[in-house]
Amino acid sequence: LLNSCFPARLSGMTAGPGEGTITIYFGTQTGRAEAFAHELSEDSSKRGLSCRVVDLEEFSPETFASQPLALLLMSNTGDGEPTDNAVNFYRWLVDSKTPTDSLKGMAFAVFGLGDRHYVNFNRVGKVVDERLEALGAKRLYARGVGDESKDIVSDFSKWKCDELWKAVEKIVGPGATNGREVEVEAVEPLLRCVEICKPLSPTTGLQPVDALSKFYFQASAAKVSRVVELRQKAAIANGESTVHIEIDVSGNDSLKNYAAGGTLEILPQNCPGDVEELLPLLGLQAADLNHVVELPAGSAKAPFPMPCTLREALTLYCDLRRAPSRRMLLALKSRLEPNVRDSVDRLLSDELAMRILQDEGLGWTQCEFWAAMGVQRLDVGAFLLHCPRQRSRPYTIASSPCATPDQIHVVVSLLGRPVMQLDEAVKVLMTKGVLPSQCRVSRSGLSYGVCSKWMCSELKPSDTVLVRVRPSSFQLVQKDVPLVMIGAGAGVAPFRAFWAEIAVKKRRSAPVALFFGCRHPEQDWIYRSEMEEASSGKEAVLSHLFTAFSRQDGTGAFVPSVRCGRYVQDMLRVQSLHARQMLAQGGVCYLCGANAMGEAVLAILGEVLEGGPEEVQKLQREGRLIQELWGSAPAPLKVAELLAAETADVEPEKKRRRTSLEVNESGVLALIEQRRSIFPKDYTGLAVPDNQVQKMLEAARWAPTHGKTEPWRFVVFSGEGRNRLIDATLDWYASRDSSFWKVAWNNEFKVFADFKAHVERQRTEKWLKCSHLVSICMRRQQPEVGKRQFPEHEEVAAVACAVQNMHLAATSMRVGAYWSSWFEHFTGSAEGVKFHNLCHAEGDRWMGIFCIGQSDKIGQYRASRRPVEEISEWRS
Repeated sequence: LLNSCFPARLSGMTAGPGEGTITIYFGTQTGRAEAFAHELSEDSSKRGLSCRVVDLEEFSPETFASQPLALLLMSNTGDGEPTDNAVNFYRWLVDSKTPTDSLKGMAFAVFGLGDRHYVNFNRVGKVVDERLEALGAKRLYARGVGDESKDIVSDFSKWKCDELWKAVEKIVGPGATNGREVEVEAVEPLLRCVEICKPLSPTTGLQPVDALSKFYFQASAAKVSRVVELRQKAAIANGESTVHIEIDVSGNDSLKNYAAGGTLEILPQNCPGDVEELLPLLGLQAADLNHVVELPAGSAKAPFPMPCTLREALTLYCDLRRAPSRRMLLALKSRLEPNVRDSVDRLLSDELAMRILQDEGLGWTQCEFWAAMGVQRLDVGAFLLHCPRQRSRPYTIASSPCATPDQIHVVVSLLGRPVMQLDEAVKVLMTKGVLPSQCRVSRSGLSYGVCSKWMCSELKPSDTVLVRVRPSSFQLVQKDVPLVMIGAGAGVAPFRAFWAEIAVKKRRSAPVALFFGCRHPEQDWIYRSEMEEASSGKEAVLSHLFTAFSRQDGTGAFVPSVRCGRYVQDMLRVQSLHARQMLAQGGVCYLCGANAMGEAVLAILGEVLEGGPEEVQKLQREGRLIQELWGSAPAPLKVAELLAAETADVEPEKKRRRTSLEVNESGVLALIEQRRSIFPKDYTGLAVPDNQVQKMLEAARWAPTHGKTEPWRFVVFSGEGRNRLIDATLDWYASRDSSFWKVAWNNEFKVFADFKAHVERQRTEKWLKCSHLVSICMRRQQPEVGKRQFPEHEEVAAVACAVQNMHLAATSMRVGAYWSSWFEHFTGSAEGVKFHNLCHAEGDRWMGIFCIGQSDKIGQYRASRRPVEEISEWRS
């Protein structure tokens, strides 16, 4: 361990200042754009082209304008603003005083990174692309668009294809460095690990080595003063916890200067178990964690503040829950055993294999990957330098400096979900020769977010946290106008800050309405007493408090009942008159919470405004709709599908239609024989990927029809959409009188309570075990004037063929599916028709629900069948 050292950097990843023909700039907040920039640099080196990678924080107009060719990778914040390191560049670029010929002679290409769930998706990339051209630069390649909410790695891979490099070589010429690939060069040691007992004092004047490291040097250390569980019924083991955290910022001007509803970035800590699990791989024991990592005298840059203990380095600065990056693999490759080195080479050269490793939904950890590779020992110094950096997490501030000037409050909900099994990914990587045969990676239990798990279960008063305040557009308007605030769960955080500030300033006379949603008023209604206090009395800050509880049963109704609803968007619809009047008076609408909730609210908001999406967009343009939404945990990569796409010879659809059809008869018949309805009890409850469901819908397109268009329409309910479908069904039946129950289903259910109990059992045991419920309607084809309508029986037959195709597609993907007629009274009612949004013309008929879920019973059912001779006869 003593005096362990490792190289400072990979040369060849960047060139020295002024040496590169190609300059790759990046603007990044999370490190993604920086990683992509270095990937471009690798590709450049492989093609024999000289380049250098530049952090836009080092931007100067003169240097930038002198570059013959610039590739720019531009992220933006959720507000659509430039990242911290690109602010100066962006301001210069959009400044009307910048001469329009400033960049004449430069060629450029831009790749923008963003998240489509945010309103200003990819705004910075788009603006940079347009402004570079406006200032005289020549666009050599179309702007790329990367979407974090989908598959941004795939987006980037498609953009940086051969066509990009052909365009680049037209500017710089081929093989600017004669095809030479630059090797890793040995340099002087950067760090030392030593055993010392003296008190540690940080080295001053150090600079971060990369974009993510900047946070470690710029953040402030602050003490936690209070941690309180907010849920009435919390269960951390089940992933159910929401905590209120108070951080002492007295004596720190950079933190005290915060705004209500602003953003606090918090650096998470790895759990001790993850650190301990890593020790054998690094050849360490628990006592070694007290050893010190320090810099040699005269060092200018560091990956994190030093000196520090190994415990601090591994706990704070290394992302142990993230797989090795491409740069880490390149850096550590030379230190591995020859057979492992060959496997790493295969991994680095295989795009699909790298995507499987890097996929955030699959969530490979450092220990899982190196154990799967058969690596038993890594150099501790090399690991510390090249392990992916731990990223800070942004939280919306739930306090106002007017009310608590020496404290910042945040709300954190525990993020837990069933672990994703890696069996399929491991199998593919073994097939590709990346992992050794017989490799196994076992997982069990729940998977938690690193930061939320630490803050909800381990953080305690007097602990120190690294934090930084960041500005946000989610701010309380100063004008005295009506406010409509909509949030669910922890999404109420900024509104708590708002009502606290309003209460202190006492300057607002316009009405303030809060729409808040959670599951149950006696289980997870956070800040309940504060909301009730703020909405009562003569000096009530909240003129209206509307609540919605999505999991509340009939016996636990909260009084007054007008406050009860299913989801927060349902309550918005119920109180549409209030909301519409407030917004008509120049009011501002705030929306905070999960993306799914936000999308549902925006759809209802269009109804509230009585103008649809156009009115919602108008509200956004006027700056009177302010959103802060966040996504759920990323979905895992569809490994089998990507592997099939990689090996398939895919032809354009029209060409495929013209070619002769080759059918594997035995394979088709075997598929048909396996096509059984999988019973609900045999569903695992795991999700079927959306793209597989999309393929089933695509399969329906190829069912034989009578003519020009398909006589069917689908609506897919997934996630909370399934519960909304079930809840809407129950709501309709709840309004039926006793005469209805005497005849419905031959009086099987005596009263509504019997029916509801049946439905709730079905919800748990059946429908929620399916990840998708596809509602299907037969759409009667409406002929042109003078032409006949096709017979109804032809329409029914066509829909049956479509469903059969969907069944076959499901079986081919080893996915379970069954048909449910659902509840015909509801689906045939005006309310049901409106809810499903299926039937639009006279004669349309709701057919049922196609239920889709994961099952390990595909092909195992052997129902008895009558001989075909008994059910058919031949007439010639």
